[in-house]
Amino acid sequence: MNLLRGSTAAALRFAILSACVAAVVVGAGVLAGLPGLLGGGALIVVTGTVLGYWISGQIAGTIERVQSESTAGDTDAVDVDFDAMTDVEDVGDAIEATLRENRRLRSRIGTVEDDLERLEARNERIESQAAELEEAMRLCAAGRLAHRIEPDEDAPVSVAEEFNAMMDELEGTIRHLKDFVTLVVTSSDELMAGTGEVTAASTEISDDIQEIADGASVQSERLASATAETDELSANIEEIASRSERVATISAETAKTGRKGKEAAQTAIDGIEEIGTGSTEAVEAIETLHEDVKAIDELVEMISEIAWQTNMLAVNANIEASRGESKDGDEEGFAVVASEIKELASEVQSAAEEIETRLERIQARTETATEAVTETEELIAAHTDSVENALSALEEIAEYAEQTNDGVQEISAAADQQAESTQQVVALVDETATISDRTSTLAENVAASAEEQTTALSSVSDSAAELAESATWLRDTLDMYKARQDVPGQERAPAVVTEGDSSVSVAANENANANTNENENATTGDGRSPSTLPEDGVDGGAASVTDATGPPSETADGTTFEFNDLESADGTAGATDDLPTQFGSGVAVGDDGFEVGKAAAARAADGLETDGRVDFGQVFCSPEYDYEAVLAGIRSVVGDEANLIGSSSSGEFTEETSTEGSVTVALVASDTIRFFSGIGTDLSDGVASAVNEALESLPASVAGYPHRSAIVLHDGLAGVGDQVAVATQRNLGHDTSFVGGSAGDDLAMEATHVFHDGRIETDAVVVGLLASKTPVTISVDHGHSPISEPLTVTQSEGGRVLEFDGEPAFEAWREVVEPYLEERGRAVDFDALEDGSLELLGLLTEFEFGIEEGRGASDDGYKIRWPGLSLTTEGYLDFPVGVPEGTELRVMHSPKPDQIESARDTARDAVENTGSEAVAGGFVYDCACRSIILEDEFGEAVDVMADELEVPFTGIETYGELCMERGQLSGFHNTTSVVMLLPE
Repeated sequence: MNLLRGSTAAALRFAILSACVAAVVVGAGVLAGLPGLLGGGALIVVTGTVLGYWISGQIAGTIERVQSESTAGDTDAVDVDFDAMTDVEDVGDAIEATLRENRRLRSRIGTVEDDLERLEARNERIESQAAELEEAMRLCAAGRLAHRIEPDEDAPVSVAEEFNAMMDELEGTIRHLKDFVTLVVTSSDELMAGTGEVTAASTEISDDIQEIADGASVQSERLASATAETDELSANIEEIASRSERVATISAETAKTGRKGKEAAQTAIDGIEEIGTGSTEAVEAIETLHEDVKAIDELVEMISEIAWQTNMLAVNANIEASRGESKDGDEEGFAVVASEIKELASEVQSAAEEIETRLERIQARTETATEAVTETEELIAAHTDSVENALSALEEIAEYAEQTNDGVQEISAAADQQAESTQQVVALVDETATISDRTSTLAENVAASAEEQTTALSSVSDSAAELAESATWLRDTLDMYKARQDVPGQERAPAVVTEGDSSVSVAANENANANTNENENATTGDGRSPSTLPEDGVDGGAASVTDATGPPSETADGTTFEFNDLESADGTAGATDDLPTQFGSGVAVGDDGFEVGKAAAARAADGLETDGRVDFGQVFCSPEYDYEAVLAGIRSVVGDEANLIGSSSSGEFTEETSTEGSVTVALVASDTIRFFSGIGTDLSDGVASAVNEALESLPASVAGYPHRSAIVLHDGLAGVGDQVAVATQRNLGHDTSFVGGSAGDDLAMEATHVFHDGRIETDAVVVGLLASKTPVTISVDHGHSPISEPLTVTQSEGGRVLEFDGEPAFEAWREVVEPYLEERGRAVDFDALEDGSLELLGLLTEFEFGIEEGRGASDDGYKIRWPGLSLTTEGYLDFPVGVPEGTELRVMHSPKPDQIESARDTARDAVENTGSEAVAGGFVYDCACRSIILEDEFGEAVDVMADELEVPFTGIETYGELCMERGQLSGFHNTTSVVMLLPE
């Protein structure tokens, strides 16, 4: 009983511990906002409790069995009464019976002891198993969701498989939820950014509108003032007009009087001209007289001179006479004097005659001058009236002119006032025009802001739509996870898309459950009746549209393809199950795109035993070729019916060789796999809408082909690889695994393209859907190890990380890498690194970043992120996808040997995951960064993969890899190998 109590107590302690661990997990889930942990915690509670009571029951049952056997032994024991015995023989028989009973009891005791030993050993094993389970749950509660229990075939209780399966599902759910949270954070950041833009634009618009309103008020006031000034100006103009009429009348009178005065003045002028002519003649005559008088003056002076000389001669004569009286009267002296006197007298006579002549002329000219003056007086007298008339007219004109001047002054004053008013009006008009210009500018700003606001609102609307879709996806995810415990008939109807509307709505589907329960002949998508499904109604394969608890498809229209109604590529009936999967690979190089595509396809077709039938093809093409020509060359081999997808690349390889500047082609023909494909465009404008477009024509399920997987190829420069992964997972559902990658362009970083049938698109996504009878196999690995403590992104813009922990991102990276290299004897002059250099490219590729996925550093749980999109040392680091603020990253290192080994591990894991299934071939999506790290040794990595896979395959060097598979490191990756193997 003590053993029973002790065992029961141990079991209860174990159950309580399980419940406590579960409570921790549930609490962590609530705090972290991860509803998937709640379901995991509930499963741990149930598992721990059931396991505890089961162990207790086993121990109690064993002990009770021993006790019952002991009791039964006591009942069967011989009861000997020696006192009643009188015969020695009877006593001997009794003793013999007692001895037999003792021997039997000793044997029973030995058996019980053996049973107890076995029970103790079993209990120890159970306690050890419980301790291991306790440790596993403790590690899981601490976030080590990748921890698993090693199965023990000899263990009394087989809980490892159940625990591991539970943790696989829980880990996958949490990983998907983390991807979802990342997408929601990104969408929320975009939504907040858009909201901020809208708010800023609204504020600006409000300010501009207020300014417009203020300007309009001022403009109204100025216009009112201008109206008043205009009224006053109009009055002034009327007054000017009135005064102008008066001035005009006066001017007319002035003109009339002026004409009269002009006529009088003209008459006076004519008379004055005549007077002038007469006066001129008189002046000339007077001048002549003046000259004659002057000449007479000269003659008079001459006569005076002669008279003086005569007088002197007379004096001399007297003297000579006196001398003569004294000298006897010399007669010769008198003769000389007489002669002189005679000559003087003669000169005087001549002068007198000339004077007389001149006087006659003077008299004549005086008469002429007198006549001229008389005539002038007469003319003056004659024109005095004309001059008086002209003077009178001029006086009248002066009066009119004065009146005119008064009118002009009044007009001038009015004009001055009018000019002042005009200036005020002009000023008001100028101010109004300025306000109008400002108003116009503000109106343009308002229009631009409104347009920006509309754009921002559109972006906000898109982000809100994506958030709504994400919320719907989360709800569907949780419903799917919870449906294992839901009451039958209480499941929510699956989400569907109405025709012409990409938004998600919930189908009423009121009769879905009734039809499922009432119709005994109802079948699922794979042809089985509901009675053949597990009790919880969930099958391991992909759910068809009739499975209410399965994952919904947001893009499919609910169509279930029946292949017996279809035809294959060669025109024969569809699914015959006669042809196992055939896979062929081919590679070619050359100068002519058509011939290269044709040669690669022909080599791949040689690997098929189908008489030319091809169902699906995947092409990886170097940008050195004309894509249209390459696809045309491939079509010349495979025909027009096969589904054909592909992308441009940065390197191509097959199981035989690795090349650059080539074309690789993989061709598949199969009756066990069905292929569908679609393309979505304008990826950078909206990831969800582009993915929806690519998936809208793909089936929700395929009858007879329960397992769905996909290949996703997208524009490598759009920077949305992580969002493509999450959006595709959300649309296809959690039970659909997929692989793929970002298209490349030989590291030119200029333009990448994807191919779908005959279309060649950039900024697009292509999806190839595979519906198979048995699941494909997927594996992923990268070979990087962390070398730093977590660095937190404190500032980022999309994929550009500006700061880690408040420090420039490049400097934070350098502070980790530089001493790491120095410790290993590698000297790098970081200050001498040049932007765009191969050395910088090599370092950023060798030392990338890892985002921890919750599995711990020792478990290699990191998604790799390449920071070399912009080769610069300016302080920031550019990643090919968004890195939200708050993200924690570690600097990683991947030496060449680790890269080669990780390629081997990826291939080996893929082969091991196939189990006993035969493999036809595969696709490998590797990163262009790996070829940068390995350089000439990249071919060795391809060789080790070929050695492990031992099947044909084609591969591409991408700008990022996609992997979505439960139990694998899912999401978008850099410098990582992803393998998909197709079963036969």
